[in-house]
Amino acid sequence: MSGTSQRYIVRDRDIIRDTDGRMFVVLGYIQPKNRVLSFLKYIPASEGRWEFSGQKYRRIFYGNVEAVMDGLEIAPAGYLVEDNHFGTTLLEVPFEHIAEHYRPDIRLEEILAHGPRDMLEDAVEGMATALHTQLGIPLKDIGIAGSIAWKGHNPEFSDINMNVYGFENSWNLQRNHEQTSMDTHVRLRNLEEWDTGISRVMNRIPSLSVEDMKKLFSRRFAFYYDEQCIGITPVLWPEEAPITHGDETYIQVSQEPIRINFEVENADYGIFHPSLLVGTALTKTPENKLVSRVMVYDGAFTGLFSTGDILEVSGTLQRVVPVAKEVPEFYQVMVGTKDGARREYIRFAEQAELS
Repeated sequence: MSGTSQRYIVRDRDIIRDTDGRMFVVLGYIQPKNRVLSFLKYIPASEGRWEFSGQKYRRIFYGNVEAVMDGLEIAPAGYLVEDNHFGTTLLEVPFEHIAEHYRPDIRLEEILAHGPRDMLEDAVEGMATALHTQLGIPLKDIGIAGSIAWKGHNPEFSDINMNVYGFENSWNLQRNHEQTSMDTHVRLRNLEEWDTGISRVMNRIPSLSVEDMKKLFSRRFAFYYDEQCIGITPVLWPEEAPITHGDETYIQVSQEPIRINFEVENADYGIFHPSLLVGTALTKTPENKLVSRVMVYDGAFTGLFSTGDILEVSGTLQRVVPVAKEVPEFYQVMVGTKDGARREYIRFAEQAELS
């Protein structure tokens, strides 16, 4: 579903296709004004398993920082930008290279209007209806992401990833998701069914234990609609974003990831991407700096933490320099950087470590 008039207003998890046929997924709500910060997910390939309009595609992104780095190596050099906000090289597709913009909310609207074409679209329709009926979330504020958004999915192996849009709708889902099981087709995924996801995270971050992961994943939720597993991502409308690209600059302080204990005092934006956790560091950094914010780009640690949680955070120390001169500088730890891959994480801190 192209959206030429909406092309330059992107939201987290929208999908764009460039003029050479590559498919990119919009990465987060902090977006530059004339490019799209994104990661490369599908590339045209004759041996690909996904197909749309006679073109086959191969998937290269499988949900980790290393896969994002692989995308940087494949993407055209003109897409790689030294981003002044983030202080690092990022993949940002220029507007003039966008051929199509696939909006998950418009794609769901199409499925609801014309009816599902296969078992996956049938589950999408049912889950959207359950979210609307049980939680009161407007259908126009729900979307279908992933390969279903651009009609490249295959019912034999594709998964289902949906979006809920807006701050209030997202927190409604976060607080009341158990109510969806009042629909006879819907149930929550149980902890044992997260075993594959737990193993995947442990394989790429060896310092996390099974106990760490079970504590984290006990906070995570996803749904089954009949036999189809469905993950749902909270997405802010652009005007709700707490940070606008260019309002801040991040200057890397530590060459290696540092580890701190951190008490969360505000997690209002902790369920979005990037996740923001505002609070107080209970330990000083090796540079003797006090951290007041944790920013998370690693999806494995998004949406899991609440006000009052005490966390052990391993990440890259950054000095945050606001553009507005009246706003003082402060320090944050970023989790999910390229340089810190396999060493950056968040887990619940043990009391013994705090004494």
